[in-house]
Order: sequence, then structure tokens, then C-alpha cells
Amino acid sequence: MAAKKVKIKLQGHEKFVLREGWINKALLILPSNPDAFTRKDATDLFGIGSNMVKSLRYWMRAFGLTNMSGTKLSEVGKLIAKYDPFLEKLFSLWIMHSYIAKNQEGATTWFMFFNRCAADELEKNEIESILLREVMKYAAGATFSEKSLSNDVDVLLNMYGKSKDRTDPEDKSISPFSKLLLLKKLGNRYIKTHPNKAQLPDEVILYEFASRTVGKEGISIEEMVFGENGLNRVFNMTAVMANGYFDRLDAAGYIHVDRTAGLDMLYPVENLDPIIIIEKYYENN
Repeated sequence: MAAKKVKIKLQGHEKFVLREGWINKALLILPSNPDAFTRKDATDLFGIGSNMVKSLRYWMRAFGLTNMSGTKLSEVGKLIAKYDPFLEKLFSLWIMHSYIAKNQEGATTWFMFFNRCAADELEKNEIESILLREVMKYAAGATFSEKSLSNDVDVLLNMYGKSKDRTDPEDKSISPFSKLLLLKKLGNRYIKTHPNKAQLPDEVILYEFASRTVGKEGISIEEMVFGENGLNRVFNMTAVMANGYFDRLDAAGYIHVDRTAGLDMLYPVENLDPIIIIEKYYENN
């Protein structure tokens, strides 16, 4: 039997880091213009260059805000368009980050960086070396451009690690994802940093839990924190911090934490729908 061919996506962004204001353009334009990304006047419609239009289309798909053809908003995209089109709430950025960090086929480098690059402090060439190894392993013999992977790494590091604190505060080329403070540049080294719990709402973790337990009775704390796409990988979160979130969600009546007899399990108290969790957060905040 032939091995299943895996899908990878490198450099769909045309080497453009997602810029402030781009997502807002797409969220407002797409509902009434499903052909927005392919029409001849797309550059005039979005007010950006042709390669930037291609980049924006990629980002909308990579973050799960549209369907794969980029013609209509996803359920998450519709909610963000309705409640937070300018991405003023960190909650929106966390939800989008969660999607791209798990998007193995549509944003392969992002998935590999957060899930397979375990070291907390590395230079760019070391990151590239690790990701090249992991993509080669995942792609199972498929050919791909190492230069495209290198360009991905450049964009990713600038996307999360370049902040307005160190540049012109009016610079619109700075990615809003630098606000998450998940990556810090110190000299030539990039350091993964733990999230600030004051800036990471409990509802983000509840959304993660609901997404991971669809159709399941529960999930182990070990899997929730340290498994693939777990909180430790996607959010650079320690076990202590994660358990603090679990205990608060337990106290709020959303989940049940069972640490008796060494079980260390998490169970939903009621049916949890990830989309409803997002909508309720916006309605309450």
C-alpha cells in the first residue's frame, strides 16, 4: 500500500508579515464580495499591492478565518468580524494564534515551530536547522524549497518577536501578534516566553479544552498540557500555570478536575461548543 501523501504549505505569505489593519479589510469586504481575492480590481478593493492581496488571502486561511478558497468567512471569522474586526481584544489574537500553531497542512512552519521546536532559546540558524529536520521527517520524501522554509522562519520570528516597544509605534508593518509576547529577541537569540496570565483569558483555555474533547468523555491533564497541540507547546505554558487555569474553570463550573488516585483527568461538566465559547466571551466582554 502506498504511503499517504502529506500536505505542506510554505511561504504562502509572499514574505509579508501580517500587518495591522489587513485582517479588518478582509473581514469587512468578504461578506459582500466573495470573489474579492481573485477579481481584477482586488488591489483597489483592499488598498494594498497585488502580492499583499495574495498574502492576505493566505493569512485569512492560515488563521482559519475563511474557507480554503478564501471566498467566505468561517464561523470564527464571522464572530471576529461581528465583535472585534479591528483585533483590539487579545482574545481574538489568542484564538487565531491557536489555529495557526496547529495548522500542520496550511501553515507547516508555524506548526513545527510551536509543536516540534522544543528548545526555549535558539538563534535563527538553529531554529531553521530544527525545522528543516522536522519538515523533512513529516514530508516523508516530498520535495520542498529550503529557501521557502527559511523565508517562513523570517516571517514567523518577525511576526511574534518584533514589537512596537523597539520600533516606531506608528509602524503599521508591525504584526499584532507581537502583543502576545510569546517570543522575545535578545541579541541574536530568540527566546520563547511564558504568556502573561493577566493577558490570557480563562475562556481561551476553555476553548482549547472544548476543541480537544469534542466527542470525548474527557482528556488527561498530561495530554492537555504536553501532548501535540497542547498548552505547553502552543502557548509556552508551564504545568503549574495550566493547572491554575483548570482549577479556575472547575470552580466556575465548566469542567471537573479529577486528581484522585493519580487519574489527573479533565471532564466537561456540560456540553461545550468551541464556537459558543467564543461568542459568549465577546458578549460578556
